[in-house]
Amino acid sequence: MIVQFPSFYPDELVYSLLARYSARSGYLRYTFAAEELLERPGARPDPEFVNRYTAQAVEAMTRDLCWGEMIERHTMFPYYGRFLPWERRQQAFDALVHMRGNHRNLLAMPKQKPNRCLRYCPECARADREQYGETYWHRLHQIPELSVCVFHHCRLEASGVPVVGRNRPDLVCAETEIGEAQPGIPWGNATEYRVAEYVAQVFLADLDRESRVEAGEFLHARMGGTPYRSVRGEQRNMARFREDFLEFYRELEGNRFTEEWKMQKILNGYRYHPYEICLMGMFLGVTVPQLVNRTLPERTQEQDFDETVRRLREQGLQYPEIAKRLNAPYDTVKSIGEGRYKKRQKNTREKKKGGIPGYDWETIDRETLPAVKEAIRKLWGNGETRPKKITVHAVETLLGLPSKRISVYLPLCRKEIERYQETQEEYWAREASWAVDRLQKEGKTVNWTNIRKLTNMRRRDFLACQDLTDMKLLA
Repeated sequence: MIVQFPSFYPDELVYSLLARYSARSGYLRYTFAAEELLERPGARPDPEFVNRYTAQAVEAMTRDLCWGEMIERHTMFPYYGRFLPWERRQQAFDALVHMRGNHRNLLAMPKQKPNRCLRYCPECARADREQYGETYWHRLHQIPELSVCVFHHCRLEASGVPVVGRNRPDLVCAETEIGEAQPGIPWGNATEYRVAEYVAQVFLADLDRESRVEAGEFLHARMGGTPYRSVRGEQRNMARFREDFLEFYRELEGNRFTEEWKMQKILNGYRYHPYEICLMGMFLGVTVPQLVNRTLPERTQEQDFDETVRRLREQGLQYPEIAKRLNAPYDTVKSIGEGRYKKRQKNTREKKKGGIPGYDWETIDRETLPAVKEAIRKLWGNGETRPKKITVHAVETLLGLPSKRISVYLPLCRKEIERYQETQEEYWAREASWAVDRLQKEGKTVNWTNIRKLTNMRRRDFLACQDLTDMKLLA
C-alpha cells in the first residue's frame, strides 16, 4: 500500500518523484518498491517519460493534477513532441497517457548516445536543498543539446544514472546520487546563454496540442520579406540563409546543425528536431510566444506581390518601371499583370530535368478523393468487420500511397479524413459497441470476456470509454 507519497516539485521528472518515494519508503531492496509502482517490476524505469504503472501508483501520482497535465509538466514530451505534425503529436500523447510504451517511436528523438546520463546543475542542487531540504532531477537539465544551466550559467554535470541502455533497473534519488555538490563551474558564452534561455522558454511554455500549424511552414512564412526568399516568395535562397545562420551562431560551441539539407527538411515539413527549430526561429527573430503559438499570415507573400503589381499597373506604371521598383524580373511582372502567370508557371513545370513529367496535384487530389471515401468506408466498418481508426496513415496504407502523400499534397483528401477524426476513447467506444452488436447477432453472451476476444481491448481501455457508451453494467 502506498502511503506518504510525495508531491511534485517544479519541473521535476516523474522518475525523480518515484525515486524520492522509493528512498522514503524504507524498502531494503528496489524490487519491493518496483512491485508497488510498476505493472512489470522487472521493467527499467524510464527517466524521461513514463512506464506502465499500477493503479495505486497512478492514483498517488495524480493526487494533485490529472494524468495528461502530469505528462506535459513532468516528462520530456513538451520538448520532443511540441513541433510534431498534429496527428503524430496526438498519437505520441495518447501513447504516453495510456502507457503503451511506444512513445519513443513517435516522438522526434535524435539518436541517443549510449553513455548519456541524467544531468544536474550544482548551483540548482544547492538552491533546492535550501528551499526544499533536498534536490531532485530537473527536466530542463536533460535537454541533450544544452550544456549550460540557464539560471546559473554553469556547466551541467553528468550523474551516474543512465538515460538509455540496458543497465539494471533502479530508481536513483538525486539527493543520494549528487551528494555534496561542488560549486558550479562557469561555462559558455553570451551566445550559448541566449540559446539556452530561448530553448528553455520554449520548453516550459504551455503546450498547444491542438495546433495544426507546422513549424516548417511557419518558419517559411517568417522568411517572407527577407533576403532568404525571392521577391515573390516562391523560391528560397538557402545558400545565403545557411551562410548567415552559421555566422550568427559562430560562437555556439558544439553546434552540429550546419547542413543545408537539414534546414531544407525542416522548412519542407520532414524534420521536427526541437533544438534545430528553435535555432532557426531565434535566427529569424521569432519570439518564444510566436513560436509556441504559431499562426500563419492571412495573405501569402505571393498574393501581396501580385496585388502590388496590379495596383501599380492600375496607377499607370509600365511593366519595366514596376519591375525596377519591385526589384523583380520583367517577365514575371508582365505575366502577373496580364493574368497569365499561373498558366505560364504550369507550362514551365510540365517537364522536369531529364524530361520526367511533373504532377498536377490538384487533378490528382480530385481523382483520388472517391478512393479515399471508399477507404474510409471500409475502415469504418459495415457491422461485419471490426472497425478501425480513421487516420491519414491508415488510408494511405490501404490505398498503397506513399507516406505523407495525402497530408502534404492532397488537401481535399486530407480534409475528408479529418471529418472522421476521433479521440482514442471515442474509437474504443465505437469498437466496443460493434463487439456488443456482433455478440447479440450471434446469440452469444455479452460479457467482458467475449468483448475482449473480439477487440483485444485492455480492461483499462474499456473502462476509459464507458462514459461514451451504454455498457457500464459490463464493468
